[in-house]
Amino acid sequence: METNRFLKVVIIALLLVNIGTLTFIWMQGNRQHGGPPPPPPQGEGRGVFEFLTHELQLDNQQQQQYESLRDEHHRAVEELQMNSREIHQQYFELLHGANTDSAQVNLLADSLAHIQKQIDLITFYHFQKVRSICKPEQQKRFDEVINEALRMMAPPPPPRR
Repeated sequence: METNRFLKVVIIALLLVNIGTLTFIWMQGNRQHGGPPPPPPQGEGRGVFEFLTHELQLDNQQQQQYESLRDEHHRAVEELQMNSREIHQQYFELLHGANTDSAQVNLLADSLAHIQKQIDLITFYHFQKVRSICKPEQQKRFDEVINEALRMMAPPPPPRR
């Protein structure tokens, strides 16, 4: 009798702990995913364009040049990102096979690294061109704020578990 009562208390306690845990997880998920989704990225991002335009006090002609450079950068990076998504798909499809060819894995990994290198180079030369349309006093300000602009472009960190 006493053993049955003890088991009933333990089972009820475990149920309460499970319900509490599930409630906590559900509340955390709502807090992290609440609100509207962030706007889709647009090349270097509308925010970076406006940030640099404001910080550098670009005139109308410079803004038009910068907008043209931004659009060019966006098209080039978007094409590379499409290629990267395709290669990522091929890369992870290799997990489906029982015998994975390590040479193929390395080839696809190298291709992904090469694409990322190209994106980084395109972005570097893009900002070099942006700096070149600036007047000398704007170039000094550019050098001060470029790291902040690059942080704005970086993908958000992964959520903590």
